[in-house]
Amino acid sequence: MPKAVQYKTNSIVYFAGDVDDKVFLLQKGRMALTSTDIETGKQITEYIREGEFFGVKSALGHFPREESAMVIADSIVLAFSTAEFEAFAQTNTRIIMKMLKVFSNQLRHIHRQIESRLDSKEETNPDDGLFSVAKCFYNSQQYRAAGEVAVRYLQLYPSGKHVQEVKDIAKSAQTAQASGRSFGDYSGGGQTNEPRRTDGPVGNDPNLALTLAEGLAGQGKWEEAYKQYHSVIELGETPVVGKAYVGAGQCLYEQEEHVRCVQLLSGYISQYPKSGQMADVLMYMGLCYQKMDQPDKAKAFFNKALTMAGPLLAPKVRELLESCGG
Repeated sequence: MPKAVQYKTNSIVYFAGDVDDKVFLLQKGRMALTSTDIETGKQITEYIREGEFFGVKSALGHFPREESAMVIADSIVLAFSTAEFEAFAQTNTRIIMKMLKVFSNQLRHIHRQIESRLDSKEETNPDDGLFSVAKCFYNSQQYRAAGEVAVRYLQLYPSGKHVQEVKDIAKSAQTAQASGRSFGDYSGGGQTNEPRRTDGPVGNDPNLALTLAEGLAGQGKWEEAYKQYHSVIELGETPVVGKAYVGAGQCLYEQEEHVRCVQLLSGYISQYPKSGQMADVLMYMGLCYQKMDQPDKAKAFFNKALTMAGPLLAPKVRELLESCGG
């Protein structure tokens, strides 16, 4: 007989990559499955309704889970072994037909994605990425970093297609930099006064990656900013990891990836319960629950955030709390 298991909000039933033979049925509550689109690399969120099975393919096929299953409201889940599920399905042809329809649609979608990749004619010039980094730093008024990346570009791609634009960025960065440090004159063939070289990728330096992420976020490029914020998170415990988590949470919220945002920030709270960024973290979790139509949870997070918020953040949190009827 299947076992009934109770899960609290924010619990994880299983993670992507886990291997087990359980099939689940959501009897009561709310759940979400998050996975990665193989074509775009973007996160996909699918909400499970009461009475629906999940985890069927991987359990029956004996391969790792393709998605993570997160509880977004207190839930009761029935857990079937594969043998129990097969016996149950054999007595209910409607379930078999429904599963076949779902699997057929998924296979067609995967087939289209593979065809699209095979037919793609897109080519990427290797100097485009470095130019984008320099431009982003400059647009976010991070002039020293912009100048350093510009110098690196000119060293690596002296005949690159963005050379003139990069020279202009380097000149402007030199003029704008408050410290007055020279980045050289690239208009002629003379000697340059080179700044410190940045041989490693931006993601290996948490401060540079954070600066780039903030610049991208300031331009509303949430997906690109998230990647940079997450590169800081992956470096582990650094002085800027708290800011990276808050920034990553904001990016997910702005992309309406509310379940992922709650997952990410819940992990941060468990790791850094005394963080100075806690008010911001709690605020974004409240915003996510507000968007997921859970005003009571949103209100609870806003109230907690308000007790920790500084004078700059407090008015915003108070306004959000009032919007929940607090």
